[in-house]
Amino acid sequence: MWKIKNRSCVLLLLLALCFLPALCGSSVQAEAMYQISEGELTQLETNLNQLAKNNETKQQLLTEQKTQLSEANQQLEIVKKELIASKNLNEATQKSLERANQSLTELEKEAKKKIRVKTRQRNMWIAISGLLATVVIAK
Repeated sequence: MWKIKNRSCVLLLLLALCFLPALCGSSVQAEAMYQISEGELTQLETNLNQLAKNNETKQQLLTEQKTQLSEANQQLEIVKKELIASKNLNEATQKSLERANQSLTELEKEAKKKIRVKTRQRNMWIAISGLLATVVIAK
């Protein structure tokens, strides 16, 4: 064993070791203790239970809203498909109307041509009749 020659040095060393954590920046603190009454504890428990109920209600509402959102998205997809089908049908109808309009325009041109031919034939028969009438009268 070691022989202690200077007791004051040993005491000083032990004292330094006691304060070493404070000198190194280490802080050890005990938690603060609070005292509450039984009524306050009951109120805290009541508040906690109410918060738990509110949380459960909100979770149920959130679940319902998620379901409604999912259904709305499905309906939106259906409406989008119907809109695309409607657009396609509209385009097909538009093309059909354009073809019908073109056919009617061609029929109108043919009808005007026939009217001109018939008018010429009528005018020619009128001229021939007038010429024959003149010949008959002249004889």
